[in-house]
Amino acid sequence: MASAEGGGSVRSAVQSAVVGYYQGHDLSTAQAIRRAPTDTEAAEMMTAIRQGRLLEVLLVGGSAALGAVAGALAQRAVGNFAIKGVPVAAPVGAAPAVAGMLLPLSLSGRSMLTAGGLSFTAGAAVYRMVAPSEEAP
Repeated sequence: MASAEGGGSVRSAVQSAVVGYYQGHDLSTAQAIRRAPTDTEAAEMMTAIRQGRLLEVLLVGGSAALGAVAGALAQRAVGNFAIKGVPVAAPVGAAPAVAGMLLPLSLSGRSMLTAGGLSFTAGAAVYRMVAPSEEAP
């Protein structure tokens, strides 16, 4: 890993490692597809990659559900406080949502971050709408 003193940063070193991992993974996947004995088998591999595995789909759904619950609990923890009607916990969900859109991860990894972050924001907003406010009159 590059050190901050050597001109690099930990962030750039980690990003390079992630990119390198996925480039290697992409290369091995491309080689497996190229070695498929028939075009039909290569197409089946592509279909499996595009559709993802059941576990990946469940993880995205679980991330969304946990995000909504965490958002509601976070809004509750801050006393259901809002600034000009916007729940104060809601913007916290933007961080993982943006990370999911920008990081060089797999589609399922990006989907988990984005779905969880957006659901967190939605959970905070829904809690603000349905729970009684604890603000002083």
